[in-house]
Amino acid sequence: TKAQIAREAGLEPLALGLLEDPTQVPETLAAGFIDPAKGVADTAMALEGASQILMERFAEDPELTGRLRAGLWEQGQLRATLIPGKEQEGAKFSDYFDYGEALAKIPSHRALALFRGRNQGVLALELIPGAGEDPDAVWIQAVANHFGIRDRGRPADAWLRETARKAWRVKLLTRLDLDLKSRLLEAAEEEAIRVFAENIRELLLASPLGRKTVLAIDPGFRTGCKCVVLDPQGKLLINGVV
Repeated sequence: TKAQIAREAGLEPLALGLLEDPTQVPETLAAGFIDPAKGVADTAMALEGASQILMERFAEDPELTGRLRAGLWEQGQLRATLIPGKEQEGAKFSDYFDYGEALAKIPSHRALALFRGRNQGVLALELIPGAGEDPDAVWIQAVANHFGIRDRGRPADAWLRETARKAWRVKLLTRLDLDLKSRLLEAAEEEAIRVFAENIRELLLASPLGRKTVLAIDPGFRTGCKCVVLDPQGKLLINGVV
């Protein structure tokens, strides 16, 4: 990964140094890590490598990832849009050409329809982190807070804040988008199976003679069953082997 390459270039102390002490000037500190032999030609490349190291560290924190996943499930929106040129081919999905709904509230039948539309190349599905003009802001702040990043006007604060933003957009949101869509699809499939099983159960347990009353069945006959059947008024309909 880019973070591994940056570590091999000796940039991890730069990344951790800025995270632990934001009073340091990033460009000044990065100047001491320039090493063309290791692929670090200038301070910009040094800071980019340090940023990659921190982004990977942020994205791999299990506590942070768990909280973000739970929050996105409750607050996220799933947005479906038509892929250009698929109007005729995907006419049966027309209800979802411009559609959005809270992720946690999408019923199973609708979720399955959305994923069918995506699999058939008709719909594009996008996870929207939340409402408002900047739906990413609250999640970027959550990443920053988890690692003690504060905007106090210190030299490295802006650089750390930008690193938190990139970690959210490039790594965390991409991974959580896949996780939550998979969760939605799995839950929808399980619910569809449950409903199908319940319908089959009712069908298999239904009386073969409908509302007619069966008094007794004798399975002792080799060629059939002795059956006595009355209609709802008590009139004898069948009395013999069936």
